[in-house]
Amino acid sequence: MQHAGKRISKKGFSYLVWFTLIIILISLTNCHISPRKDGPYLVLYAFEEEGWLLGDKMDIAQRDKVLGRQVFSGGLSGKDIVLAESGMGMTNAAMMTQILIDLYHPKAVIFTGIAGAVDTSVHIGDIAVCRSWITHDYVYHGANGPEPNLISVYSPLVDSMASFEDFTVDSLMFRKMEELAGEKFQFKQVDERMPILLVGGIGVSGNAFIDNREKRIWLKDIFDAKITDMETAAVAQVCFVNGLPFIAFRSASDLAGGSGSATAHKELEQFFEVAAENSATVVMRFLESL
Repeated sequence: MQHAGKRISKKGFSYLVWFTLIIILISLTNCHISPRKDGPYLVLYAFEEEGWLLGDKMDIAQRDKVLGRQVFSGGLSGKDIVLAESGMGMTNAAMMTQILIDLYHPKAVIFTGIAGAVDTSVHIGDIAVCRSWITHDYVYHGANGPEPNLISVYSPLVDSMASFEDFTVDSLMFRKMEELAGEKFQFKQVDERMPILLVGGIGVSGNAFIDNREKRIWLKDIFDAKITDMETAAVAQVCFVNGLPFIAFRSASDLAGGSGSATAHKELEQFFEVAAENSATVVMRFLESL
């Protein structure tokens, strides 16, 4: 039996199908690039000791386990957060960041922890909040040595693939840190020196612990880097693809390549707790200011 009512012409039906598809695509695109305004802040750190202070200060409401790692939901500095360990290295950090974004729908992502100083103006205990992040080992090794390559990723800004040298942190969050830079923080001292907060510059990340003076100089000459670590650029890239605001706080636990007679590894063992606590102190003040 024929359905009662007006019949839709083939041409009209075609227009209706295309109109529906366009609306669906627009909806999917908007869902992809728009963070949830009512979601928590996702706060990440690479290994357990970097998250101790934040966990101690946090009002934990729920405990979960994701990919074998503890994830805590609750309150910190008056904000709803999800606190989690990403694991060390670029792959662990990227994998954990993506699955936590999918599970907890955060409004923004914050990374905290330690780093190696590249620029000699960055001293042990100082906290660097870099403006942009670069993967330093995404390179072409040819006759003239390593040459940096652009990274091709999906860009939600243009809804297509695009190539990038670096990934910048969120402009509003970065501006907030510029405002906080003039405040006096109660940092843990390193010997007789009080560490300082440094806002700006470039950070680099890669799957290598840098304990080599020549490599440190190369990172400075090629990228003009202030600090180096093994996770942040990967997390910044994941957040960019997901359209999520991102910022990182990294405190120097060592000079990449070592200083004086000490290697970077020995400096790390000596100062990582101080550096991790100083970074966490800035994170808590930053959350409070939002």
